[in-house]
Amino acid sequence: MQDISLHLLDIIENSVRAGAKCIRVRIINDVQENILRFIIEDDGCGMDSETLLMAQDPFYTSKGERTKQVGLGIPLFKQNAELCNGSFTITSEPCLGTVLKADFEADNIDRLPLGNLKDTLLGSIIGHQDVDFYVNLISRDKGKEHSFHFDTEVIKEELGGIPLTYPDVIEYIEQSLIEGIQNTNMEDV
Repeated sequence: MQDISLHLLDIIENSVRAGAKCIRVRIINDVQENILRFIIEDDGCGMDSETLLMAQDPFYTSKGERTKQVGLGIPLFKQNAELCNGSFTITSEPCLGTVLKADFEADNIDRLPLGNLKDTLLGSIIGHQDVDFYVNLISRDKGKEHSFHFDTEVIKEELGGIPLTYPDVIEYIEQSLIEGIQNTNMEDV
């Protein structure tokens, strides 16, 4: 993967395939601690302990016989985090969902760039209207914290049946994400 936002996209797609109806994405840039943290949580079908171990194996895929591709998304995300003096954990319970956490040493020379976070989130939200997305971006530096919260469930309620693919709605979501990313300084990560 060329950047971290592509890892994020892969994990979101895994959550959707697992039947998630709610996906929570938290990204924390803690300048003082020199940590860039990603937490992706879903309420999908979850995994038992054996499947959870296999999901971290680059030669395992849950996509069946329709493809001969292997599941490199989670193993590569883990590898990229660990190569940057970071860490990676994934926990899951059948019928309850999955939580993935990846920490990167923010200023590590080997850390991939964040990439186009706005397009990743916008594409996921618009592409999966039946899923509720909760996005929380947090930036901490010198005792100050800037945060951005975005919740599609609230937006859907306010729209009263107007689809998220309506052009004005897409524009609103895009502008909200742009402002949130700018206000938390995530574009500089």
